[in-house]
Amino acid sequence: MTHRPTPAPDRLQNGSILSGAGRSPDGLPSALAVLDMLPGLVAYFDRDLTYRFANATYAAWRGIGPDQIIGRHCRDIVGEANFPTVLPRLTEALSGTRVTYEYSLFDGGNARRVQGSYVPDIDADGIVRGVVVLVTDISVRRDLEARIAENEIMFNDAFEHAPVGMVVTGADGRMERVNAAFAAMLGLSIDHVAGLDFRTITHPDDQDADVTLFDEIVAGERDTYTLEKRYLHPSGEPVHASLAVSAVRAPDGTLIRMIAHVQDITERRRADRALQEINARMTLAMEAVRGGFWHIDVESRRFETSPSFSRFVRGPGGSGPIDLDTYGEYIAPANRDAASVQTLLDGEIDNASVEYELATVNGPRWMRCDRKLLRASDGSPLRIVGVTIDISEDRERQLRAMAAAETDPLTGLLNRRGLDQRLAQTDDGVSVGIVAIDLDRFKAINDRFGHSVGDTVLVEVARRLRGVVRAGDHLARLGGDEFAVLLPDADDVRLAVVADRIERALGERLVSNGITLPVGGSVGASLMQGSRTTPAAQSFAAAWARADAALYAAKRSRHTHPIRAA
Repeated sequence: MTHRPTPAPDRLQNGSILSGAGRSPDGLPSALAVLDMLPGLVAYFDRDLTYRFANATYAAWRGIGPDQIIGRHCRDIVGEANFPTVLPRLTEALSGTRVTYEYSLFDGGNARRVQGSYVPDIDADGIVRGVVVLVTDISVRRDLEARIAENEIMFNDAFEHAPVGMVVTGADGRMERVNAAFAAMLGLSIDHVAGLDFRTITHPDDQDADVTLFDEIVAGERDTYTLEKRYLHPSGEPVHASLAVSAVRAPDGTLIRMIAHVQDITERRRADRALQEINARMTLAMEAVRGGFWHIDVESRRFETSPSFSRFVRGPGGSGPIDLDTYGEYIAPANRDAASVQTLLDGEIDNASVEYELATVNGPRWMRCDRKLLRASDGSPLRIVGVTIDISEDRERQLRAMAAAETDPLTGLLNRRGLDQRLAQTDDGVSVGIVAIDLDRFKAINDRFGHSVGDTVLVEVARRLRGVVRAGDHLARLGGDEFAVLLPDADDVRLAVVADRIERALGERLVSNGITLPVGGSVGASLMQGSRTTPAAQSFAAAWARADAALYAAKRSRHTHPIRAA
């Protein structure tokens, strides 16, 4: 059966779809003008699926003029990608059934989600003469629905699996929803906690503060509050928690719900109490010693000392805080580089211990300072903590012990160990003069006059040696009647001058208890050339061998005379 196309109104027949819409005699837009104003696509197909009308939005979506749409077949305009989708629905509408469905409308490589509504145009005889089509873009709505659904899933997942307690509370204080972490914190099940009034599980001593803030949110006086409080636990031990509550309100400000984040801080509070006890004990301990604590905030470089340390440095009447630069001025200039905390501030090391001389209200004191760097979770330097203790007495005892270990007790000169220590302290590349000394006829003096006279001779020799060298030179008794002299930063000329002075000093007459003792000495000298590649000990051994050889050569050339009493 063939249906004749239904004659369209003049506007449809002449195809002037986008022409001036025109107005009715009362000034209102015409019906077709209203269709042009709609944001959706409006079209009319006859039974042959030929366009008889398309509104302005339809033409704009298709990107073609209205005169290129009217009279053309649906397939030509909607395209091959869309026609297989719309044809079955158009056919259904042409059968007299109203059709509404959602589909993806393709425009080249792009697609948008739309809703199509197809309404059959049925005349008074019940004959379907065509189809009115309305297509609306629902992409934004679908995206919004998807985002809402996604946000709902994300909220539920975050709520249920959060490592801290999560609670949704109504304006009446009843907990409508709680997560597993919150229930576990209270030692109860979710079913047991959900539905309870928060007041019934709050420690009685904390109820007033919590309820006051809660009521302020209900009254619209605030939207958030934070509070540390205690919850009741079946064990009888309270649960310490950090509570953060936020209001969820409607656009008009009406309270919908409150969401609370609850973090269990029971262990932290226990640790805080333990730390306070430790600090109190340490403070008492530091009051019993000379010194104190200090710390530096790395970011601000703020330096703070304990009261005991401030009193130790400045005395009870000291005014004002001690900043880092000011404290540095109390350190002896020779020790300031070694006492620097810069490597700790830069995060290059984590621990350091140093000893330095510090000016205090009681005069210069030697201090031992132990420092430790505390780091943030990302490893960056956060804080330096230190303890500084007066070790002056210990240092004096240590220095005396070191001096005794390095000193010949009879003459007060260095012993062999002390000489080795001074040699080790010699800078690389510095030439050192070495003088080897051996007394003549010393054994005969001991044998004839006894060891007490021999000791007198050794003490006198030490005195004479001190008189011919500089303060920075090093004198040593190596044992028996052997002596040595180190002349740092010497050359051949100075070495020869000092060796000659020593030989002449030893040759002077020595009288002890009315007895003239013919003490003389043989001297050998050698210059140890400074080297940055050869170890000092190796260079010294070679130079000492040369000096020793020179000494014995001089001794062989010397005539030995019998000892006579004066």
